[in-house]
Amino acid sequence: MTGYPWYSIDTPANKKFVDAYQARYHDYPRLGSVVGYSALMSLAAGIRKAGSVDSDKLAAAFKGLGVETPFGPVTFRAQDNQSTMGAYVGVTGLKDGKGVMTSYRYIDGASVQPSDAEVKKLRAAE
Repeated sequence: MTGYPWYSIDTPANKKFVDAYQARYHDYPRLGSVVGYSALMSLAAGIRKAGSVDSDKLAAAFKGLGVETPFGPVTFRAQDNQSTMGAYVGVTGLKDGKGVMTSYRYIDGASVQPSDAEVKKLRAAE
């Protein structure tokens, strides 16, 4: 399964996100919470880099843009502006009567995306 094992990711960026989320919502973050947060932080970084909300300037700013997320650093690839954010993949288990991810690992998006050459080939008609 994919998920967000927020309770055991021991990084400063994740701890900061989880602490702020719990202080605000009095609940734990879900996968959609961290993905949405990361998307908005990416958009904010793109706007700062572009100095504008103009779509052409934003598209240019996202080429190679790096963003720190609770999952770790991600990059928006220059050739297609695709994020390298990955996913946690693991097994569902029970701990103290609650569902948790066990035996999980993070798979970096960059490791499973098509190469630059493959992207060029797939987009040859553009």
